[in-house]
Order: sequence, then C-alpha cells, then structure tokens
Amino acid sequence: MADNLSKYRAKRDFKKTSEPSGEAQVKPSNRRRFVIQKHDATRLHYDLRLELDGVFKSWAVTKGPSLDPNDKRLAVEVEDHPLDYGDFEGTIPKGQYGGGTVMLWDRGYWEPEGRKSPEEALKKGDFKFTLQGKRLHGSLVLVRMRNDRDGGKRTNWLLIKHHDDYSVEENGAKILEENATSVASGRSMEQIAEGKGRKPRPFMMANADVEADAVWDSKHGLAADERKKRSRKDIATFTAADLPDLIAPQLCETLARPPAGDDWLHEIKFDGYRIQMRVAQGKVTLKTRKGLDWTAKYPEIADAASELPDCIIDGEICALDDNGAPDFAALQAALSEGKTGNLVYFAFDLLFDGGEDLRSMRLVERKKRLEDFLAAGSDDPRIRYVDHFESGGDAVLRSACKLSLEGIVSKQMDAPYQSGRTDTWAKSRWAEGSIFIKVEAALANHPKPASSRQSGYCHWSGTGSLRLRVLPNVISASR
Repeated sequence: MADNLSKYRAKRDFKKTSEPSGEAQVKPSNRRRFVIQKHDATRLHYDLRLELDGVFKSWAVTKGPSLDPNDKRLAVEVEDHPLDYGDFEGTIPKGQYGGGTVMLWDRGYWEPEGRKSPEEALKKGDFKFTLQGKRLHGSLVLVRMRNDRDGGKRTNWLLIKHHDDYSVEENGAKILEENATSVASGRSMEQIAEGKGRKPRPFMMANADVEADAVWDSKHGLAADERKKRSRKDIATFTAADLPDLIAPQLCETLARPPAGDDWLHEIKFDGYRIQMRVAQGKVTLKTRKGLDWTAKYPEIADAASELPDCIIDGEICALDDNGAPDFAALQAALSEGKTGNLVYFAFDLLFDGGEDLRSMRLVERKKRLEDFLAAGSDDPRIRYVDHFESGGDAVLRSACKLSLEGIVSKQMDAPYQSGRTDTWAKSRWAEGSIFIKVEAALANHPKPASSRQSGYCHWSGTGSLRLRVLPNVISASR
C-alpha cells in the first residue's frame, strides 16, 4: 500500500492540508466501498473513488456522472487515494494540490461485473461495475481512451451509464442539480467552505469519533441558516417556480424480515406505480420515479389534487379490488382502457409544503404535517393519507400476508428524506409459496398506530389486540 500511496503523499504537504495521510485505521468491510466527492478546485468536478486492493482507485469526472447512457463523461485517472479519504469533507487550502472545497456527494458499495477480476478489467481498459449508493445505482462502465498522457500511461477514460432501471434517456445530469448537499452532513458547498453545519457521519473510519472534516467547527453546531426558522413573510415570498420539478425518490433496501426496534414505523407496501405529485398554483404534475410526466394518464387524480395548496408529495397510485386491496393487474387494465376514475393516490410523504422544504425534517414530523395538510386541503377519496404502526413489524408483515398484500415498508422514524436507495427505508415481503385462505387475523397486544384517523389501509378502534379484516374500500384494524 505504501507504494500505491507514494504519489498521493508526494503531492501533499500534510502540515498545510488537513487531508488524511492514509495512516488512520479504517474499519473492515466484506463489501467494496465507493465514494463520490464533489470538488470545487480550479474547475468543478466529481471524484469517483472505488475501493480496490487497500486503496481508492480514483478518477476525476469533469462534468460529473450522468444517468443518460448517451452521455460519455471524461474521467481522468488520478493517483490512488487512501481509504480514510472516503470520510474527508472540508476545504483544501489555496495553493495546495487540489485546493478548494470537497463535499461527500455520494457513497455506498460497488461490485464488479463480468468474469474478469477488477484488476484484469482495469488493465484491459474496459471496467464494468455496479453501484449501490445513496444517489447513484445500477451498472456503469469505465472505458479507457486511446490518447496517452503522463509519460505514456493512458489516464483518460470515459464514464458511461448502462441501460437499466436507473438510467434515463435525457437530462442525465439532473441528478447533480437535484442533490446539492452532502450525503454525510447535509451541508451545502457554501456551508462546508465556511466551516458551518453538522459534522459528517463516518463511513470508512474504524473510530466513529474521528474528525472527518478539515474545517468543521463544533462551536457552530448547526449552521445559522439551518437553526433560523423561516418566517411567514419569507414563505409568503415563495413562488411556484421555486418548487423543484422533480425530486429523485427515496428507495428501499430489501430485507427478508422487517427491522427490529422501536425506532421504526411500518406501512403497507402498495402494488401500484410510484408517483410524485407536484402542485404549483393549482397546476398539478404527476411524475414517475424516472421523471416521466404521467399527468395525462390520471386526469381524475390531477383534478382532485388541483384543490391542494402548493406542495410536493411522494406516494403511489393504485387500483383497488372489491375487498379494498391493491390490484396491479386492475391498475394496468384501467390505464390500458382509459378508465382511471376509481384509481387512488396513496400519499405517504410530504417533501415541500408551499415554500418550505421538509426533507431534512424527521419522518414522523413530515407524516404529521402530511396528515394535517391533506385533512385541511382535500376531502376527495381519490387522495388518501397512508397511516402506519410504530412497532411490531413482524406482526404487521404476517397480517399483510394473510390479507394477500404485497408486504410492508419499514422506515426509521427520525430519518430525513434522502434521494436514492438508503438503509433507512426497507421493504419486506412474505416468502413466496405461502398461501393463506383465512383473511381475518388477530394479533395479541399489537401497539396502537401513530394516528387514529382512518386511512387507506388501517383504522384503530379501542385498545389491546389488533384485528385486521377486509372491508369494502378499506382494510380496517379494530378491537
């Protein structure tokens, strides 16, 4: 490793820069990790770093990654970096190599593709891999270009997204515009440069208390603009143009069983189409998770939503069968035949309330805001609030199975809304092959849900054990 890092160390004066020297202890991992750092140096770029053979293999992606396979991003191979660099977020002093502000823009795990080892693929110049990050997902390839640099060593590559569930056909760089804060601290580039805001959460370091930021100042705590409450006057100056066109959705990890602990809440998993609802001055836009505008496909839901104040809501559109359970086949038939009047939009998260961005707020607070928002803004049955239970994930999953539902989604109560696949949302399905005829299930000592308001899928009455049964247009929970 010393040889691998010799060029890295030779370029830096560690008496002047707070970048890691590679001597700190890094926690072991059974999976290969990656980070992407937004780096505002001489030119703004994004540094892609893939863990391999005890170091980070690194490329400077000049325009940043794109989700559009038609975009071929220049990626300049740079020196190997130490693994503890994966927790670095701060400012490199001017005059030092790479001087400028560094943000931890994405991080997660990667896997090589194909039969060749990563080392062989890199040597050949055709390196395919899959990312599982907070923001970037799916298959990509690094292809080495023919032009030489640095004494004959070829260092120029192209970073290209493969066609898959996470690719888009145009505006592939929009993910960069929509995600302008750190995945480790939630800070903007300006806050990082000023040394304000939260300390980054470690990802690579063995010691969770290690200083992971070159300029983080504990005296500031939260940045002043984060602590300051927005006044009604500030919100009143908000215009519809300030609402993002689309926020990349938060996605779930898949688990065999729901996570344990009382810091999780559990919702029914819907078998429908994930749709983000944007309302701006009465104009409604319904977009898929990939950003396709499907407003015209759901005219009745759009009409119902037009009465709502300006907002961005995350939810799912479903068709319900005669027992009130989601029926995906019926949803497809309704779309095919243009008979969408009975479809329902199940709202489970509020991302913007007028000019207020709620994504940094705790989930339970966002859900409470959403419940109150819908109660005050719409009584149309085609838009429904998704209720939840605050413990007993295994019991909720068993009940969902007995009711022939797809499964449940578990979410950490205190987590902010984070675009991309995260470990704070997890989906669990019942094992395939389990068939239940009886649909009424009694769950002893089941906790009361967070809300007594009847939602699309649960309603609490009384105390003690929970009884689930199928009723017309609603699955209710009663004593």
